[in-house]
Amino acid sequence: GEFAFNAAVKKFVLKNYGENPENYNEELRKLELLRQSAVNVPRDFEGCSTLRKYFGQLHYLQSRIPMGAEQEAAVPITWTEIFSGKTVTHEDIKYEQACVLYNLGALHSMLGAMDKRVSEEGMKVSCTHFQCAAGAFTYLRDHFPHSYSVDMSHQILSLNINLMLGQAQECLLEKSMLDNRKSFLVARISAQVVDYYKEACRALENSDTASLLGKIQKDWKKLVQMKIYYFAAVAHLHMGKQAEEQQKFGERVIYFQSALNKLNEAIKLAKGQPETVQEALRFTMDVIGGKYNSAKKDNDFIYHEAVPALDTLQSVKGAPLVKALPVNPTDPAVTGPDIFAKLVPMAAHEASSLYSEEKAQLLRDVMAKIEAKNEVLDQFMDSLQLAPESLDKLELYSHIPPVLMETCAALSVRPDTVRSLVQAMQVLSGVFTDVEASLKEIQDLLEENELQERKLQELLGKGPPPQGSPPPSSSSSSSSSSSSSCPGLAEVSRE
Repeated sequence: GEFAFNAAVKKFVLKNYGENPENYNEELRKLELLRQSAVNVPRDFEGCSTLRKYFGQLHYLQSRIPMGAEQEAAVPITWTEIFSGKTVTHEDIKYEQACVLYNLGALHSMLGAMDKRVSEEGMKVSCTHFQCAAGAFTYLRDHFPHSYSVDMSHQILSLNINLMLGQAQECLLEKSMLDNRKSFLVARISAQVVDYYKEACRALENSDTASLLGKIQKDWKKLVQMKIYYFAAVAHLHMGKQAEEQQKFGERVIYFQSALNKLNEAIKLAKGQPETVQEALRFTMDVIGGKYNSAKKDNDFIYHEAVPALDTLQSVKGAPLVKALPVNPTDPAVTGPDIFAKLVPMAAHEASSLYSEEKAQLLRDVMAKIEAKNEVLDQFMDSLQLAPESLDKLELYSHIPPVLMETCAALSVRPDTVRSLVQAMQVLSGVFTDVEASLKEIQDLLEENELQERKLQELLGKGPPPQGSPPPSSSSSSSSSSSSSCPGLAEVSRE
């Protein structure tokens, strides 16, 4: 059906991005052409690439234009269910993605089944296709709602996954038999094929699955059960071969007998299958029947070993050697460049401006710190009398300066230099202590003398001059009168 995204995208761009939506006509045209290619995809490897690319571009579109369920730009999307033929419509871009992913898994499964697998390369290619198909169905089951469509229910997707993994493991089984691997390894690989098909059979037996598939369900179930018996027979055939290698002839007989019984069950279920299937069963019957008859005859006439019951022997555990290859919707190697890469929200523009300003501010702060450290470095170099340009001449510092060498030589011939220096420093320290004590004593005497002198001046300043005495005629008379009027003055002066 149609997916009319053009008008919704333009309306949203005008309203929320503030841009002219006509500027994106080319991008919309590219997306429409890509959808047409995905809807009418060629059934080859190029078709797988187209589906993956369109799936990724839808993922990019949803990240810019909200087209999910009940979102602003959601539009109706219609697809037709593969089993019922009913058309289903949802207003959700994820429904479009889910349908594309389902078709991707289906196309890979078709390409895997297309090759006849007669060559080693064909086996590898088919195995890869089946694993890719399992990966697409697994991603669909784990990341999308199961309510979109009945053929996207959990049971149907689990059925598809196990069918794909079973067929991928089949390819490895064919390859291991072609390479003549050890019997026990081949048996384990074949047992794992049985395990995958048993899981698929359980999904087919689900009532919801049965009602959805209708007549197809019976045909598929019959075919899957036939394969279960067939590959169980192959597993026991190779367990019998291993018993033969270990010379356990009784075990060999029971394993070959079990393989023959299971093959007969597979032949019963194979009625109506193509002639190629019938031919494969006849060939396998010739191999297993011949092995069983020979082993039984040898044991009856030569070895006479007891034949144990099958349930007393250890069961064969499967060896899973395949996996669902994951789908990555944002892998640029697959999706190519984002078609709407230039459509950037206003909030992103604002955040970018803020980021630029923060970045510039951080750069300015760092540059300021660098300048400050450069100044400190320049001062330090000046203290060392080093010119900045000399630091680039590393050859100047590749040897020790001659002056330093001479000083070191002089010190080396006088081994007691350091000890003499220490002793001299100790003597100097003692002298310093004595001098400091003498200076302290002199300081104390000077302070005491200064104190006495102040007291004397105070006494001279306070004493009243004598009444009616004539003025002194000479310094001697002055001294004598002073001495007589102040008896202790002469003693103080002499001191």
